[in-house]
Amino acid sequence: MNTSGDAGLVQRPDELRVDGSYRNLSNWKDTRDEFNRFFRFSDGVGIANAQGFRPKSLKNGSTAIEDCGFCLLVTNFGEPEWPDSLDSETGLFTYYGDNRKPGNRVNKTPIGGNRLLEKAFELRHDGDREAICPFLCFESYVGVGGSYMRFLGLAVPGAEGLSNLEDLVAVWRRKGNERFQNYRAVFTILKAESVPYSWLEEIVLGASPAKAKSCPPAFAKWVETGKYDPLTTPPARVPRKKADQLPRPPRKEREEKALEAVRSLSDRQFEYFTKALLRLMDPKFFDLEVTRKVVDGGRDVVGKYRVGHDDHLISLDICAEAKHWKKAIGVREMMRLISRIKHRDFGVFVTTSHFDIGVQKELIEDGHPVVLVSGGDIARILIARELEGATLDRWLDGIRQEDAAAE
Repeated sequence: MNTSGDAGLVQRPDELRVDGSYRNLSNWKDTRDEFNRFFRFSDGVGIANAQGFRPKSLKNGSTAIEDCGFCLLVTNFGEPEWPDSLDSETGLFTYYGDNRKPGNRVNKTPIGGNRLLEKAFELRHDGDREAICPFLCFESYVGVGGSYMRFLGLAVPGAEGLSNLEDLVAVWRRKGNERFQNYRAVFTILKAESVPYSWLEEIVLGASPAKAKSCPPAFAKWVETGKYDPLTTPPARVPRKKADQLPRPPRKEREEKALEAVRSLSDRQFEYFTKALLRLMDPKFFDLEVTRKVVDGGRDVVGKYRVGHDDHLISLDICAEAKHWKKAIGVREMMRLISRIKHRDFGVFVTTSHFDIGVQKELIEDGHPVVLVSGGDIARILIARELEGATLDRWLDGIRQEDAAAE
């Protein structure tokens, strides 16, 4: 597409395509910079090149973030304390706000991203969807030749079946001795394979997003009906490589330290650790018990998992195997656990090492209900729960004391 207001620019992409990668040189004047060239409009103003929230104001309009025409949400999926995530099977995008250090109220941040979240979700709760700005979600990453932005999709606040108490939640975090809050927001990636430049230009010039000529049908439908039509993909279970199951970049050093601390436990202490880890993974695990030291029959931890709602709950029996190993878990070890799983129940296999490709393929092909937790998974779960360093050491001391008391 020819440019209309920026001298020296010859061409820009006509649209953003889902999963498309766009080179980001942080310089819209560089003709190789696909990303920043795309976000130059006839008002001659681009967007801030920063991590997190990147709002675009209307031409001759307010520069307050709450009044923006649309906003980019940028993540690198690499901060364990703020685990942004995209579930491609459901189309749900979980994004954490911009109050990421102590010292401010949850909505008093320099850019004001959390204020925009408050406004967008309040409008959703009030049913005033026409006043909600579109959100464009991106993953920033470094590839061959420099930095890139991968387009994740067009998002709107909330999700089907998600209540007003669940879509935007203030969560507590701690740094040092200070506690502070940030927002965790849930968005839905709409079924729109592309977002045209012409639509964003119309918005910048003052058009209502849902009424603009180039508006993607999925967005217009959501504004009109409130029905979410997410961009989903069929479930795909594939074996993970060894490197993906162990500590990995960008937090490899931190993950290695956390895993090393766990490996300092004895085999028996690791069984008590596994019981505690299940609760960290999901509070729906309950009535967990470490089995007797003598013969556990392939079940180091037994318990239940809660399913349902407050007025009608059922529970599934679960059994967990804990292997405090360095070598890979193979078919023999897995079959021991599988043989103990009763109909309609499920198992969890936790190890400080990793799972062999062969055993993963067998689980997938035969559909065995077993959750796999590798050494890298353990480290990432702990870090996400702010358990590392001295805090993790104290927590593990509690595990050791629990084991000693049970002797």
